[in-house]
Amino acid sequence: MKKKRIHFSITTNIFISFLSLTVVMIAFLWSLEAIFFNEVYRATKENDIEIASNLIVDAIGSENIGNTVEQIIDEYDLCMQVYNCKDASIIYTPECKSNGCIIHGVTDDTLYFHWLSGANDSNEGKFSEISSSENGEDFLVFARVVTDTKGVVYLLVLNASIEPMQSTISAIRTLLILISILFLIVAVVISFILAKRLSSPIVKMNNNAKKLARANYDVEFDVEGPIETRELAKTLTIATKELGRLDSMQKELIANISHDLRTPLTMISGYAEVMRDIPDEITTENLQVIIDESARLTSLVNDLLNVSKLQAGTQTMNIQRMNLTRAVSNTVERYARFKEHNDFNIVFDYDREVYINADEIRLLQVIYNLINNAINYTGIDKTVIVTQTVENDVVRISVKDSGEGIKEEDLPLIWDRYYKVDKIHKRAVIGTGLGLSIVKNVLLLHGSRFGVSSEIHKGSIFWFEFKIVD
Repeated sequence: MKKKRIHFSITTNIFISFLSLTVVMIAFLWSLEAIFFNEVYRATKENDIEIASNLIVDAIGSENIGNTVEQIIDEYDLCMQVYNCKDASIIYTPECKSNGCIIHGVTDDTLYFHWLSGANDSNEGKFSEISSSENGEDFLVFARVVTDTKGVVYLLVLNASIEPMQSTISAIRTLLILISILFLIVAVVISFILAKRLSSPIVKMNNNAKKLARANYDVEFDVEGPIETRELAKTLTIATKELGRLDSMQKELIANISHDLRTPLTMISGYAEVMRDIPDEITTENLQVIIDESARLTSLVNDLLNVSKLQAGTQTMNIQRMNLTRAVSNTVERYARFKEHNDFNIVFDYDREVYINADEIRLLQVIYNLINNAINYTGIDKTVIVTQTVENDVVRISVKDSGEGIKEEDLPLIWDRYYKVDKIHKRAVIGTGLGLSIVKNVLLLHGSRFGVSSEIHKGSIFWFEFKIVD
């Protein structure tokens, strides 16, 4: 059985991360102390003795050598011995201030020659080692060969006790424990503050996202914080507004479609009931009303299915060479009966026939829907002008109406499935209100350029382009 993983909040995760980093740093500090302290301590002692030896060398030969050397060895807590390398005699030895001192406990020349040999073997004429006295105390011994201005060669030997190292380590470790505890307390406080500060914008956005999930589109993701969270908040705010707009348009579309469905159904039901109850009403005119309303109902359902299929990408394309000019001309001619009964004037202006590669059935949908849209929104002159223009190897079909026009800020939105310009539902003269969405998706499948231009009170021009083929 798979073990269930425990998930923490982002605040807890950030807090644990910062606290873990602090613990790692403290552990690293303790590791450095345990591994390198002895080496650092010895290196420091050697450096101090070498500095002291330089000062003593400068003092040798001076008139006040005794006082100067005493001050140096007191300052650095050293014992000293100076030998004449010519005969191994001791020429200067201050009072020993350390019990069990190595150099003052010498009874023969063995150690002297050991130190001298070590110093001579070194390129710098210096030698150091750790030795233990008879009482077991450890000392750092430093030997150095010195030649004065008269050419006399001396061996300067210094030693310093390193036994206090253990007490020093103990003191340092005690200090490290106190520092670690204090550092851990401070780290806990800082980690908690930082965790709350860093997670607060995300927690706030998460709470707002939950409101958004409950269809509350008035929520705003306006939070303070790093650049990334502010940018994310702006993006979510824009997305929320878009979702609210789409939800509003979807509800409006459903209301409009419901109205369009109800109207033909009411007509069909009403005329059928009349014909059932009154046999004399079974006439060709009444039957034609039922047929027309059924056709309009079928058209609405088909358009809804077409939009869904096109946007889902499930429509297959049958691209073939077709006569675009003839297709547009035939479509305009089919409106002849409609023009006669409704006084619409639909004009097709072209200079020659052109051929393109396209799915003829789908492209006819585009032509029909653009003309239907123009008829629905044209002005009182009821004129729709369809124009074919050719430039180089590109043909453009334009459909112009003389209606009220579209505001500039609405132009990018009119192709949207849920968008209506007038916001007030009215039954279209022809069509279902989904025409422009079908036009957009069919032309996108063809890779065709399309667009719209409009002026308020002067009408709109919808157009699309195809590449001409021979």
